[in-house]
Amino acid sequence: MTANIPKIQVYNKKNPVNAIPGMAGKIAVIGAFDSEETEPLFINDLDAAYTQLGTDTTFNGVKVLDKLFYGASGIIAVNITTKTGSTVDKSIITTKLTTALAKIKKESFDMLFIADTLTDEFMPIITAFTDDRYLNKLPIGYVGCVTTTSETCAATAALQSDACYGIITQAVTVNGTAYDLLETAAYYCGVIASTNIGSSMTAKQVPGVTALTTSHTFEDGDLGKTLVGLGYTVLNCYDRENSIYEVVNSEQFNGYDLYINRVRDYVIRELALHQFLGERNRTATYSEIQQEVDRVKAKCVKTLDLLADIEYNIVRKNSKCVDINITKLLFDDIIIDIDVYVTIEVQ
Repeated sequence: MTANIPKIQVYNKKNPVNAIPGMAGKIAVIGAFDSEETEPLFINDLDAAYTQLGTDTTFNGVKVLDKLFYGASGIIAVNITTKTGSTVDKSIITTKLTTALAKIKKESFDMLFIADTLTDEFMPIITAFTDDRYLNKLPIGYVGCVTTTSETCAATAALQSDACYGIITQAVTVNGTAYDLLETAAYYCGVIASTNIGSSMTAKQVPGVTALTTSHTFEDGDLGKTLVGLGYTVLNCYDRENSIYEVVNSEQFNGYDLYINRVRDYVIRELALHQFLGERNRTATYSEIQQEVDRVKAKCVKTLDLLADIEYNIVRKNSKCVDINITKLLFDDIIIDIDVYVTIEVQ
Protein backbone atom coordinates (compact mmCIF):
# COMPACT_ATOMS: atom_id res chain seq x y z
CA MET A 1 0.00 0.00 0.00
CA THR A 2 1.26 3.48 -0.86
CA ALA A 3 0.25 6.29 1.41
CA ASN A 4 -0.87 9.46 -0.33
CA ILE A 5 0.45 12.85 0.60
CA PRO A 6 -2.38 15.08 1.86
CA LYS A 7 -3.07 18.02 -0.42
CA ILE A 8 -5.57 20.69 -1.30
CA GLN A 9 -6.15 21.52 -4.95
CA VAL A 10 -8.02 24.49 -6.37
CA TYR A 11 -9.85 24.24 -9.69
CA ASN A 12 -11.48 27.01 -11.65
CA LYS A 13 -15.13 26.21 -12.28
CA LYS A 14 -16.40 28.18 -15.23
CA ASN A 15 -20.09 28.24 -14.34
CA PRO A 16 -20.65 27.75 -10.60
CA VAL A 17 -24.12 27.29 -9.14
CA ASN A 18 -24.62 30.12 -6.68
CA ALA A 19 -27.32 28.82 -4.36
CA ILE A 20 -28.28 25.55 -2.76
CA PRO A 21 -31.38 24.16 -4.48
CA GLY A 22 -34.44 24.19 -2.29
CA MET A 23 -37.42 21.88 -2.17
CA ALA A 24 -39.45 21.51 -5.34
CA GLY A 25 -36.74 23.13 -7.44
CA LYS A 26 -37.03 21.34 -10.78
CA ILE A 27 -37.77 23.84 -13.56
CA ALA A 28 -39.06 23.17 -17.07
CA VAL A 29 -37.90 25.89 -19.47
CA ILE A 30 -39.34 26.37 -22.94
CA GLY A 31 -37.24 28.53 -25.19
CA ALA A 32 -34.86 28.88 -28.11
CA PHE A 33 -31.59 26.97 -27.75
CA ASP A 34 -28.61 26.74 -30.09
CA SER A 35 -29.22 23.05 -30.63
CA GLU A 36 -30.70 20.58 -33.09
CA GLU A 37 -32.40 18.73 -30.22
CA THR A 38 -36.17 18.44 -30.58
CA GLU A 39 -36.95 16.25 -27.57
CA PRO A 40 -37.00 17.49 -23.96
CA LEU A 41 -33.70 17.15 -22.11
CA PHE A 42 -33.15 16.82 -18.37
CA ILE A 43 -29.97 18.52 -17.19
CA ASN A 44 -28.80 19.08 -13.61
CA ASP A 45 -25.54 20.92 -14.27
CA LEU A 46 -24.99 24.29 -15.94
CA ASP A 47 -21.84 23.27 -17.77
CA ALA A 48 -23.67 20.24 -19.18
CA ALA A 49 -26.52 22.53 -20.19
CA TYR A 50 -24.17 24.73 -22.21
CA THR A 51 -22.61 21.65 -23.80
CA GLN A 52 -25.96 20.27 -24.92
CA LEU A 53 -27.91 23.49 -25.57
CA GLY A 54 -25.22 25.88 -26.79
CA THR A 55 -23.59 29.03 -25.44
CA ASP A 56 -24.95 31.61 -27.88
CA THR A 57 -26.92 34.01 -25.69
CA THR A 58 -28.77 35.49 -28.67
CA PHE A 59 -30.96 32.43 -28.09
CA ASN A 60 -33.26 33.38 -25.19
CA GLY A 61 -33.26 29.88 -23.73
CA VAL A 62 -29.46 29.90 -23.53
CA LYS A 63 -29.47 33.42 -22.09
CA VAL A 64 -31.52 32.42 -19.05
CA LEU A 65 -29.85 29.10 -18.20
CA ASP A 66 -27.38 30.44 -15.62
CA LYS A 67 -30.11 32.52 -13.98
CA LEU A 68 -32.41 29.52 -13.60
CA PHE A 69 -29.54 27.43 -12.29
CA TYR A 70 -29.08 29.91 -9.46
CA GLY A 71 -31.30 27.58 -7.46
CA ALA A 72 -32.76 24.95 -9.77
CA SER A 73 -32.11 21.35 -8.76
CA GLY A 74 -32.47 20.41 -12.41
CA ILE A 75 -33.89 21.69 -15.66
CA ILE A 76 -36.07 20.12 -18.33
CA ALA A 77 -35.28 22.07 -21.50
CA VAL A 78 -37.67 22.09 -24.47
CA ASN A 79 -36.18 23.64 -27.59
CA ILE A 80 -38.47 25.64 -29.91
CA THR A 81 -35.76 26.70 -32.39
CA THR A 82 -36.54 25.73 -35.97
CA LYS A 83 -34.20 25.82 -38.96
CA THR A 84 -35.00 26.03 -42.64
CA GLY A 85 -31.77 25.85 -44.57
CA SER A 86 -29.59 28.63 -43.16
CA THR A 87 -32.58 30.45 -41.64
CA VAL A 88 -32.91 30.08 -37.88
CA ASP A 89 -36.24 30.90 -36.26
CA LYS A 90 -35.86 31.63 -32.53
CA SER A 91 -39.32 33.06 -31.96
CA ILE A 92 -41.94 31.55 -29.66
CA ILE A 93 -45.36 31.59 -31.27
CA THR A 94 -48.57 30.04 -29.98
CA THR A 95 -48.30 26.87 -32.08
CA LYS A 96 -44.71 26.28 -30.92
CA LEU A 97 -45.66 26.87 -27.30
CA THR A 98 -48.61 24.48 -27.49
CA THR A 99 -46.42 21.77 -29.06
CA ALA A 100 -43.64 22.26 -26.53
CA LEU A 101 -46.00 22.07 -23.55
CA ALA A 102 -47.58 18.89 -24.92
CA LYS A 103 -44.15 17.21 -24.82
CA ILE A 104 -43.89 17.65 -21.03
CA LYS A 105 -47.56 17.35 -20.15
CA LYS A 106 -47.11 14.25 -17.96
CA GLU A 107 -43.54 14.83 -16.76
CA SER A 108 -42.63 15.50 -13.16
CA PHE A 109 -41.36 19.02 -12.42
CA ASP A 110 -42.20 21.89 -10.10
CA MET A 111 -42.05 25.18 -12.02
CA LEU A 112 -42.44 26.37 -15.59
CA PHE A 113 -40.49 29.18 -17.24
CA ILE A 114 -41.19 30.47 -20.74
CA ALA A 115 -38.04 32.13 -22.11
CA ASP A 116 -39.88 35.04 -23.69
CA THR A 117 -42.07 37.94 -22.65
CA LEU A 118 -45.53 36.67 -21.74
CA THR A 119 -48.11 38.26 -23.99
CA ASP A 120 -51.88 37.99 -23.73
CA GLU A 121 -51.98 35.41 -26.53
CA PHE A 122 -49.76 33.06 -24.51
CA MET A 123 -51.76 33.20 -21.29
CA PRO A 124 -54.78 31.04 -22.29
CA ILE A 125 -52.35 28.32 -23.46
CA ILE A 126 -50.37 28.42 -20.22
CA THR A 127 -53.56 28.52 -18.13
CA ALA A 128 -55.04 25.52 -19.96
CA PHE A 129 -51.77 23.63 -19.43
CA THR A 130 -51.52 24.39 -15.72
CA ASP A 131 -55.21 23.65 -15.17
CA ASP A 132 -54.75 20.25 -16.83
CA ARG A 133 -51.71 19.54 -14.66
CA TYR A 134 -53.73 20.39 -11.55
CA LEU A 135 -56.58 18.14 -12.67
CA ASN A 136 -54.12 15.27 -13.09
CA LYS A 137 -52.54 15.84 -9.66
CA LEU A 138 -49.32 17.20 -11.15
CA PRO A 139 -49.71 20.91 -10.33
CA ILE A 140 -46.90 23.33 -11.13
CA GLY A 141 -46.40 27.08 -10.93
CA TYR A 142 -44.96 29.45 -13.49
CA VAL A 143 -42.82 32.57 -13.34
CA GLY A 144 -42.57 35.06 -16.18
CA CYS A 145 -42.24 38.67 -17.23
CA VAL A 146 -44.53 41.18 -18.92
CA THR A 147 -44.02 44.70 -20.19
CA THR A 148 -46.66 46.57 -18.26
CA THR A 149 -47.96 50.13 -18.11
CA SER A 150 -50.63 51.65 -15.91
CA GLU A 151 -53.05 51.36 -18.83
CA THR A 152 -52.49 47.66 -19.47
CA CYS A 153 -51.67 46.13 -16.09
CA ALA A 154 -55.28 45.49 -15.05
CA ALA A 155 -56.15 43.77 -18.33
CA THR A 156 -53.03 41.61 -18.26
CA ALA A 157 -53.55 40.66 -14.62
CA ALA A 158 -57.02 39.34 -15.38
CA LEU A 159 -55.48 36.62 -17.53
CA GLN A 160 -53.25 35.15 -14.82
CA SER A 161 -54.13 31.78 -13.29
CA ASP A 162 -53.96 30.15 -9.86
CA ALA A 163 -50.66 28.62 -10.94
CA CYS A 164 -48.80 31.93 -10.97
CA TYR A 165 -45.69 32.07 -8.77
CA GLY A 166 -44.56 35.51 -9.90
CA ILE A 167 -44.80 38.01 -12.75
CA ILE A 168 -41.87 40.43 -13.11
CA THR A 169 -42.15 43.94 -14.57
CA GLN A 170 -38.83 45.44 -13.38
CA ALA A 171 -35.32 44.65 -14.58
CA VAL A 172 -32.54 44.44 -11.97
CA THR A 173 -28.78 44.51 -11.61
CA VAL A 174 -27.32 41.41 -9.95
CA ASN A 175 -23.82 41.56 -8.49
CA GLY A 176 -22.89 44.38 -10.86
CA THR A 177 -24.39 42.84 -14.01
CA ALA A 178 -27.43 44.50 -15.55
CA TYR A 179 -30.16 41.99 -16.43
CA ASP A 180 -32.92 42.62 -18.91
CA LEU A 181 -36.53 41.88 -18.03
CA LEU A 182 -36.41 38.25 -19.18
CA GLU A 183 -33.15 37.56 -17.34
CA THR A 184 -34.61 39.15 -14.20
CA ALA A 185 -37.66 36.88 -14.33
CA ALA A 186 -35.42 33.83 -14.84
CA TYR A 187 -33.23 34.87 -11.92
CA TYR A 188 -36.26 35.31 -9.67
CA CYS A 189 -37.47 31.87 -10.76
CA GLY A 190 -34.07 30.50 -9.70
CA VAL A 191 -34.33 32.33 -6.37
CA ILE A 192 -37.73 30.74 -5.74
CA ALA A 193 -36.24 27.34 -6.59
CA SER A 194 -33.56 27.92 -3.93
CA THR A 195 -36.14 28.86 -1.29
CA ASN A 196 -37.89 26.41 0.99
CA ILE A 197 -41.48 26.07 -0.20
CA GLY A 198 -42.75 26.94 3.28
CA SER A 199 -41.08 30.38 3.12
CA SER A 200 -42.82 33.51 1.88
CA MET A 201 -40.99 36.07 -0.25
CA THR A 202 -43.06 38.93 1.20
CA ALA A 203 -40.68 41.60 2.55
CA LYS A 204 -37.73 39.29 1.86
CA GLN A 205 -34.50 40.36 0.21
CA VAL A 206 -33.77 39.07 -3.28
CA PRO A 207 -30.11 38.03 -2.96
CA GLY A 208 -27.55 39.66 -5.22
CA VAL A 209 -29.77 42.51 -6.42
CA THR A 210 -27.93 45.83 -6.25
CA ALA A 211 -30.11 48.11 -8.41
CA LEU A 212 -33.48 48.45 -10.15
CA THR A 213 -33.86 49.93 -13.61
CA THR A 214 -37.41 50.99 -12.70
CA SER A 215 -38.38 52.05 -9.19
CA HIS A 216 -41.95 52.60 -8.06
CA THR A 217 -43.70 54.72 -5.48
CA PHE A 218 -46.62 53.35 -3.53
CA GLU A 219 -48.98 56.21 -2.77
CA ASP A 220 -52.64 56.03 -3.74
CA GLY A 221 -52.94 56.03 -7.51
CA ASP A 222 -49.25 55.20 -8.12
CA LEU A 223 -48.33 52.37 -10.47
CA GLY A 224 -46.35 50.58 -7.75
CA LYS A 225 -49.37 50.32 -5.47
CA THR A 226 -51.56 49.24 -8.39
CA LEU A 227 -49.15 46.48 -9.41
CA VAL A 228 -48.82 45.15 -5.84
CA GLY A 229 -52.58 45.24 -5.39
CA LEU A 230 -53.10 43.18 -8.54
CA GLY A 231 -50.58 40.53 -7.53
CA TYR A 232 -47.49 41.40 -9.57
CA THR A 233 -44.06 40.77 -8.04
CA VAL A 234 -42.68 44.23 -7.28
CA LEU A 235 -39.25 44.96 -5.82
CA ASN A 236 -38.45 48.03 -3.76
CA CYS A 237 -35.26 49.40 -2.23
CA TYR A 238 -35.21 48.96 1.54
CA ASP A 239 -31.60 49.91 2.28
CA ARG A 240 -29.70 51.54 -0.61
CA GLU A 241 -26.43 51.77 1.34
CA ASN A 242 -26.34 48.01 1.85
CA SER A 243 -28.04 47.14 -1.46
CA ILE A 244 -31.07 45.51 0.11
CA TYR A 245 -33.93 45.12 -2.37
CA GLU A 246 -37.04 43.33 -1.19
CA VAL A 247 -40.21 41.87 -2.67
CA VAL A 248 -42.97 44.17 -1.46
CA ASN A 249 -45.59 41.42 -1.24
CA SER A 250 -45.52 37.91 -2.74
CA GLU A 251 -49.31 37.56 -2.70
CA GLN A 252 -50.32 36.24 -6.10
CA PHE A 253 -53.24 36.95 -8.42
CA ASN A 254 -55.45 34.37 -6.68
CA GLY A 255 -55.08 36.21 -3.36
CA TYR A 256 -52.75 33.68 -1.74
CA ASP A 257 -49.12 34.17 -0.81
CA LEU A 258 -46.47 32.45 -2.92
CA TYR A 259 -45.69 30.00 -0.12
CA ILE A 260 -49.34 28.88 0.07
CA ASN A 261 -49.48 28.21 -3.67
CA ARG A 262 -46.19 26.29 -3.59
CA VAL A 263 -47.14 24.21 -0.56
CA ARG A 264 -50.60 23.47 -2.02
CA ASP A 265 -49.01 22.13 -5.20
CA TYR A 266 -46.40 20.14 -3.28
CA VAL A 267 -49.02 18.48 -1.07
CA ILE A 268 -51.17 17.55 -4.06
CA ARG A 269 -48.17 16.05 -5.87
CA GLU A 270 -47.30 14.08 -2.74
CA LEU A 271 -50.88 12.80 -2.55
CA ALA A 272 -51.01 11.77 -6.21
CA LEU A 273 -50.24 8.18 -5.12
CA HIS A 274 -49.24 6.99 -8.59
CA GLN A 275 -47.69 3.88 -7.05
CA PHE A 276 -51.16 2.43 -6.44
CA LEU A 277 -52.35 2.70 -10.03
CA GLY A 278 -52.65 -0.78 -11.50
CA GLU A 279 -52.92 -2.42 -8.06
CA ARG A 280 -55.86 -4.62 -7.15
CA ASN A 281 -58.61 -2.77 -5.31
CA ARG A 282 -59.02 -4.84 -2.17
CA THR A 283 -59.00 -4.36 1.58
CA ALA A 284 -55.21 -4.59 1.90
CA THR A 285 -54.65 -2.02 -0.84
CA TYR A 286 -57.24 0.31 0.66
CA SER A 287 -55.44 0.07 4.00
CA GLU A 288 -52.09 0.81 2.32
CA ILE A 289 -53.54 3.92 0.68
CA GLN A 290 -54.77 5.12 4.09
CA GLN A 291 -51.30 4.54 5.57
CA GLU A 292 -49.63 6.43 2.72
CA VAL A 293 -51.94 9.43 3.08
CA ASP A 294 -51.24 9.44 6.83
CA ARG A 295 -47.51 9.38 6.06
CA VAL A 296 -47.80 12.34 3.68
CA LYS A 297 -49.80 14.29 6.26
CA ALA A 298 -47.23 13.62 8.98
CA LYS A 299 -44.41 14.63 6.63
CA CYS A 300 -46.02 17.89 5.52
CA VAL A 301 -47.51 18.96 8.87
CA LYS A 302 -45.12 17.65 11.51
CA THR A 303 -41.78 16.95 9.85
CA LEU A 304 -41.58 19.77 7.30
CA ASP A 305 -43.95 22.17 9.11
CA LEU A 306 -45.38 23.38 5.81
CA LEU A 307 -48.94 23.91 7.01
CA ALA A 308 -50.99 23.59 10.15
CA ASP A 309 -53.23 20.65 9.24
CA ILE A 310 -54.59 18.44 6.48
CA GLU A 311 -58.10 17.04 6.82
CA TYR A 312 -59.23 14.28 4.48
CA ASN A 313 -61.29 11.14 4.08
CA ILE A 314 -60.91 8.12 1.81
CA VAL A 315 -63.81 6.36 0.11
CA ARG A 316 -63.81 3.27 -2.07
CA LYS A 317 -66.01 4.66 -4.84
CA ASN A 318 -66.29 1.49 -6.91
CA SER A 319 -64.21 -1.53 -7.90
CA LYS A 320 -61.86 0.63 -9.98
CA CYS A 321 -61.79 3.93 -8.10
CA VAL A 322 -60.76 5.21 -4.69
CA ASP A 323 -61.68 8.82 -3.80
CA ILE A 324 -59.36 10.81 -1.55
CA ASN A 325 -61.21 13.93 -0.45
CA ILE A 326 -58.90 16.62 0.89
CA THR A 327 -61.46 18.63 2.83
CA LYS A 328 -59.06 21.20 4.28
CA LEU A 329 -55.52 22.45 3.88
CA LEU A 330 -55.03 24.72 6.90
CA PHE A 331 -52.31 27.34 6.44
CA ASP A 332 -50.79 29.89 8.76
CA ASP A 333 -51.23 33.40 7.41
CA ILE A 334 -48.22 35.69 7.13
CA ILE A 335 -47.48 38.87 9.07
CA ILE A 336 -47.86 41.98 6.93
CA ASP A 337 -48.51 44.55 9.66
CA ILE A 338 -46.62 45.24 12.87
CA ASP A 339 -47.85 48.07 15.07
CA VAL A 340 -45.37 49.48 17.57
CA TYR A 341 -46.77 51.52 20.47
CA VAL A 342 -44.46 53.77 22.41
CA THR A 343 -45.14 55.46 25.72
CA ILE A 344 -42.85 58.37 26.62
CA GLU A 345 -42.44 59.53 30.20
CA VAL A 346 -40.41 62.56 31.22
CA GLN A 347 -39.46 62.90 34.89
